[in-house]
Amino acid sequence: MSDRLRVGIVGCGGIARAHVSAYHSIPEVDIVSVHDVVPAAAEALARETDARIAKSPQEMAAVDDLDAVSICTPPALHFEHCRPFLEARIAVLCEKPLEANTRAAARLAELTRRSRTLFMTAFCHRFHPAVIELKKLIDNGALGKPLLFRNIFGGYLPLKGNHRANPALSGGGVIIDNGSHSVDLFRFLVGEPTAVQAVAGNAMQKLPIEDFGMIVLERRGKVFGEITSSYSLKGCGNWLEWYGTQGVAMVSYWNPGEPDLKYRIEGQTEWTPIDCSSHPDRFAGEIGHFIGCVRAGQRKAAVTVEDGYRASVIIQAAYESAAKGKKIAL
Repeated sequence: MSDRLRVGIVGCGGIARAHVSAYHSIPEVDIVSVHDVVPAAAEALARETDARIAKSPQEMAAVDDLDAVSICTPPALHFEHCRPFLEARIAVLCEKPLEANTRAAARLAELTRRSRTLFMTAFCHRFHPAVIELKKLIDNGALGKPLLFRNIFGGYLPLKGNHRANPALSGGGVIIDNGSHSVDLFRFLVGEPTAVQAVAGNAMQKLPIEDFGMIVLERRGKVFGEITSSYSLKGCGNWLEWYGTQGVAMVSYWNPGEPDLKYRIEGQTEWTPIDCSSHPDRFAGEIGHFIGCVRAGQRKAAVTVEDGYRASVIIQAAYESAAKGKKIAL
């Protein structure tokens, strides 16, 4: 491996810009190739990065001598787009959700195992500065044992013309989209859930996918998670709360007047804020970790294909629960 790393980008939409910005923060990384089925999108990103435009992921994997690739395409294309790079033993960072359904996610996970290639599912919230510091609080026992996890990712996102509104590409609506992050955060900060119950519907936007969903997770009947996801909550802030036997912590995602992370131990009347400014933003942290794994020749990242697959299983169970109106065992 040379001193400089060669990276490709497949999918040149909005999330690709976050990847590009993070790659540009690493001096030894060069973005050398981009691909998108929309020529104008590929041309725009190629101009921004001085990269060549590949005709296909297969061509990119074959001719561009890549060390790594970011897959930033809609979920239903992930297996198809990851495959040539895994077969060429090129490290893959794949956006979430892993695929549009559990069957395809299982195929991608199995392909990754067979290829013995570094694969990282892009659950960027694990690298959010306040989540990193919250994990430290949890792991050192400051908050006690987990009791309740609450998370809302809301806001308003008009989806007309967006691939998220096309279930053939997205696999569903806000539950598989924002909800995948929330489910992964539950697994990361609490543990593996054993049951799920959910509701879903259209709160404001007339779409073929749900714009509102609520998921209740349960871990052995002792710990619970309450997840709210929506594209249609105007003015909504984004929060994560973790309640333990000894205290509570709250992560604020850019809510005015609130620290990024604060906690309070039983018996205290005041919140203690935690400075999270020493960490890079979540995309820079995620891609910095991925590139570090590539540089070190590691085959396993902090977030694996198995993490992506487990989230897919839980999300599919949430949709089943919403359709049948009952709790689903995991």
